[in-house]
Amino acid sequence: MRPHGHYEVNPSHPRALGTCDFCGRIFNHEKLRWNFQWVGPKLQNQRFLVCNDCWDVPQEQLRTIVLPPDPEPIFNARPENYVSDNNPLSGIGASPNWLNQQYGSFIGNLTGGGGLTSAFDGNKNKPSWVCARNTVSNSSFNNYIGVNWTGWFSPTLPSSLAPPVLSHTVISFTAVAPSDRSFLGNVATDYYVQASPTDTSVFGAWTTISSGTTTGVAGEIITADTHSAKYQFARIAFSGDGINYVAIAQLQLDVAEATEVTVIST
Repeated sequence: MRPHGHYEVNPSHPRALGTCDFCGRIFNHEKLRWNFQWVGPKLQNQRFLVCNDCWDVPQEQLRTIVLPPDPEPIFNARPENYVSDNNPLSGIGASPNWLNQQYGSFIGNLTGGGGLTSAFDGNKNKPSWVCARNTVSNSSFNNYIGVNWTGWFSPTLPSSLAPPVLSHTVISFTAVAPSDRSFLGNVATDYYVQASPTDTSVFGAWTTISSGTTTGVAGEIITADTHSAKYQFARIAFSGDGINYVAIAQLQLDVAEATEVTVIST
């Protein structure tokens, strides 16, 4: 038996030779082995005969993860009512410390789709069906979404338990349309950014701090600097057509001051 590079030759017992499919070197055929790779949940023969140096360990990242079955549900479950808690009454950075006023809740009538909270979740790129939207737009500027800086307060509680009133000066805003359509269908429409001491559906009761017209393209971003006094409520309102629905993927309201608190006297 005489070695020749990577294979051995035995004149008394001849053995077949083979070439590695990867490196091209010659070995005794029985020393070559099949190369396998994960394809979904099982290993698949790639039909490559390779030497030990070229043989690859199957890549686990290509393997399908088989999830175990869900646990059996319990009887008489009592899950948290997340829809009621988060829409539209979620706090924005709420803190139990009254000296650290970062309270806020969402206002508006774009409660369909992903609800009001979806316009403040930090995700600007999402389709209209998970955005804040309504079913059919009002044929006016009564299609709006915004923030109550003070937060939600139950009218059934006495006024002595009401939280301090929080107001802010909105210095700029950014609104983002859904990734698959504009704010109103695929047509241009007018909008107003407004502020008010009260949350009212009366358009004229709001102070306009910025306005403009959208271009009617999907994923549109409108932004501008604004100037206003301190108000408890701020919103953006779109003109509807009574046919298409109004949808907004994200609304960002930038304020001038960290806190501005007015304590309600009893």
